[in-house]
Amino acid sequence: MHALVQASLALAQHLTALRRELHMQPELSFSERETALRIRAELDRLDIPWEAVGEYGTVATITGARTDRAVLLRADMDALPIQEENEALSYRSRRAGVMHACGHDGHVALLLGAAELLRQQQSSLQGVVKLCFQQAEERGGGTAEMIAHLRDQPLVSAFAIHLWSELQAGLICTRSGPRMAGCDNFEIVLQGRGTHGAHPHRGIDPLLAAAAVAQEASLLPRREIDPTHPAVLSFGKLQSGQAGNVIPQRAELAGSIRWALPEDGDRLKAALERVVHSVAAAHRVEPSLTVRRGGGALVNDAADSALATGCVRELYGPQAVTLFPPLMVSENFGDFFALCPGLMALVGAGNEAVGACYPHHHPRFNIDESALSQGAALMALYAIRRLAPATA
Repeated sequence: MHALVQASLALAQHLTALRRELHMQPELSFSERETALRIRAELDRLDIPWEAVGEYGTVATITGARTDRAVLLRADMDALPIQEENEALSYRSRRAGVMHACGHDGHVALLLGAAELLRQQQSSLQGVVKLCFQQAEERGGGTAEMIAHLRDQPLVSAFAIHLWSELQAGLICTRSGPRMAGCDNFEIVLQGRGTHGAHPHRGIDPLLAAAAVAQEASLLPRREIDPTHPAVLSFGKLQSGQAGNVIPQRAELAGSIRWALPEDGDRLKAALERVVHSVAAAHRVEPSLTVRRGGGALVNDAADSALATGCVRELYGPQAVTLFPPLMVSENFGDFFALCPGLMALVGAGNEAVGACYPHHHPRFNIDESALSQGAALMALYAIRRLAPATA
């Protein structure tokens, strides 16, 4: 058994307890105060210096024998506005309407595990490790302030892990190329004129216009984008009115655009704007379209992916290496690639026997916690190997 695997298994009980503690006290984006305090307390226990970045972000530093090269390891830490339905779990969320339904509690725990493993080998590290605990990923935040903070660092690679419930525990995907889609979120407001349902000719119906916008815009990926390119435009919200016999005054829609190629995202945004305004004109409503950037497409670097695959083989054997197709979900870790190349690995956390069989953002989401020690060992070994002079 590899020494790092042994060391990570010795931490498994602590990492599980830490993850469950965080799971019981989830905090939404830009509100992760207690989570940040718990992270910093753990870093203090390990005698690893840290700095606050932004409202609740934390960057810790492990300095090895050299300071001319650095690796960035990152974990996100925010939860989601979801009511947890895992009633049988003793460690289910204690906060109504808030839940760690995307594994970020596990990400924090495994990065702290990697921190402890690297702290044990600090004197032999051939560089600096930057441990980044990022706030507000679910709302597209947290990266800008960290990038500004790290801009002058000699970074050679950025590495993150996403625990993945649709991948069986024990399997790890480090494939190169597109990993997650780029994303923009949009909101549409259509302003009409309310009236009694018996007299529609006296009003301007924004609900009918909203339905037309949703129908027309949903067809845009098929009409505007090369069919061999992954692209999605979907709606998740349509709200309007309070009563069945009243034509409302206002309708609101919200959704997202996802793509693998930035030019496809730009084309879809332009087409959406065209549809909103043309439908609004046909229905005589006043439109407003707001597009909020989520994250760019996350594309794994080929050389770093090959190194990470070698680390998986070294730790867990070739049977642990697997392929998993590119995902159309999005997250903003790719923003860090403005500083250096890198990759995001998917570490399997699915196991039906322990109830870890629901997708991310589901109210019954859970993980196989054996993935925590696996992720910690992989992060630590990746940092060690990437800092070695032979990988310059």
